Amino acid sequence: MVKSNFFKNFIFICLPLLIVSCNQSNDWSGWRGANRDAKVVGFKAPATWPTEMTKVWQQPVGLCDASPVIAENKLYLHVKQEANELAICLDEETGEQIWQTVLNPAPEVTGGPRNHPGPRSTPSISNGKVFMLGAGGILSCLNAESGEIVWKNEDYTEVPQFFTAVSPLVIGNKCIVHLGGKDNGVIVAFNTEDGEVIWKLEGEPCTYSSPVLMKLEKEEIIVVQTETDLLGLTLEGNSLWEIPTPVERRFYNSSTPIVDGQNIIIAGQGAGTKSFKIEKSGKEYSVVENWVNPDLGVSFNTPVLKNGYLYGNEASSGKLFCLNATTGKTCWADTTKHNKFASTLDLGESILSLPATGEILIFEPNAENYVATASYKVAETDVYAHPLVVGNTIFVKDQEMLTCWLIE
Repeated sequence: MVKSNFFKNFIFICLPLLIVSCNQSNDWSGWRGANRDAKVVGFKAPATWPTEMTKVWQQPVGLCDASPVIAENKLYLHVKQEANELAICLDEETGEQIWQTVLNPAPEVTGGPRNHPGPRSTPSISNGKVFMLGAGGILSCLNAESGEIVWKNEDYTEVPQFFTAVSPLVIGNKCIVHLGGKDNGVIVAFNTEDGEVIWKLEGEPCTYSSPVLMKLEKEEIIVVQTETDLLGLTLEGNSLWEIPTPVERRFYNSSTPIVDGQNIIIAGQGAGTKSFKIEKSGKEYSVVENWVNPDLGVSFNTPVLKNGYLYGNEASSGKLFCLNATTGKTCWADTTKHNKFASTLDLGESILSLPATGEILIFEPNAENYVATASYKVAETDVYAHPLVVGNTIFVKDQEMLTCWLIE
């Protein structure tokens, strides 16, 4: 009897912990994951990759280039339907809608970006709230459970040439976003509870890159790529360093900075890929250029750093490549053209690339050669949103559909 009660109590105490643990491992709370490094936890590569993936469900959701995110088995999307931008919450297993909230009228997208009329910024989930930034610069905070709008900011509606594409970064009680456009760019830290401005840094031209968090010794530093410079900021908004990163040959600063210890790697600008080392002496910071690879850069994608090597799609035609992250030297560059719009994820034993062509490419994280493992056609329309991988399930958002695929 004592032994029976012991096991009952053990199950009663531990089962909720196991469930919480599973949910945490499956959560993908924002742009490129919780750490913004595109590293997927919990994927198990099959012994033999199947010739096809299994389609579990498909739902029409609306227009967007923003990636879906997940928390506690619920999917969150920021989309455009008809004349409005909406927040949508879906059940992970079935794709059925849990709630839908109209956020604001969608801005009229004209000119070069007119074929991308929906939101571009991936939502961020933190402490039961979802933060969504619209194509026109409107920032909304919602209750993740109910979809109720907690607060909204509409003060910064000037946008860059291709509209707002920065994904919010949540650190503690701060939601940090780069808003405005080329002439009136501003980096703002909003209070996550009530939307009040904690601090702002004006005069920084906004581009299409998203901020990341860097930890140097015991200090947390916000790294922000602007249209012209790479900035290091304290959590209080004070400047620590500024690295000039002017664009060349009609390129844009669209790639997210990659943090590797003391090093920051930036790709794009039409100037290839560069690595900088951030050093601290007392209270002063200095910057040393590690290397430059002028031959391989990116356009609208961010490479993955894995085991000391960078894997990504090059800027002009989306050819896959591998660079040594310590020396900057090219390890290999494939010859097959894909698309400069691409997403790259680290699955552990494999690398996943999804160009805008809608064909998932699986290959080995191999620094010697490009070794393809499998490929799957997952969309008939262009794909600009990052895929979401949960266990062995892959969610793909194409032009208007969200599809759940299973690798068995």
